[in-house]
Amino acid sequence: AGLAPHLPEDLREQALQEALAAAREIRNESARARALAGLAPHLPPDLLREALAAARKIRDEFDRARALAELAPHLPPDLLGEALAAAREIRNESDRAYALAGLALRLAELDRYSEALDAAREIRGEFARAYALAGLAPHLPPDLLREALAAAREIRDEFARAEALAGLAPHLPEDLREQALQEALAAARE
Repeated sequence: AGLAPHLPEDLREQALQEALAAAREIRNESARARALAGLAPHLPPDLLREALAAARKIRDEFDRARALAELAPHLPPDLLGEALAAAREIRNESDRAYALAGLALRLAELDRYSEALDAAREIRGEFARAYALAGLAPHLPPDLLREALAAAREIRDEFARAEALAGLAPHLPEDLREQALQEALAAARE
């Protein structure tokens, strides 16, 4: 990854193929996730497909979520659906929320906002759901921001609700922003 940008074109692809092959062989899943993330900015689309496949094979859900979130900014549009599916397969809700937040901007580019919001709403753990809603907020259009606000208001845990509302508030239309901030403050006081 460090050498690739400085190599002539004919050597760059070979070096990246070898680097990706080496990354896939790393036994420590945390190190494998970091290696895939480090290679991602340099990989052409065909090798990004292989990197995503390697990330999906990481058994540790935190490391898989981190790899997905780090790969997301570099994935071509045709791989984003696969990355979203991989994020939705993560059982640990905090890790799933992390992966979804990493994918949010890219999904927004493809007008797949509602899929990301649906995935966030499916998270049963209220802290993880709050994190996912707040992470999606900057990328949601106004109609879905209203839905995200409704989802945040349904969170029963005061701390998690305050976090979700505070994360959503700066992105809400003016008519809802002040009310959401007041609700976040009230929840925080509880």
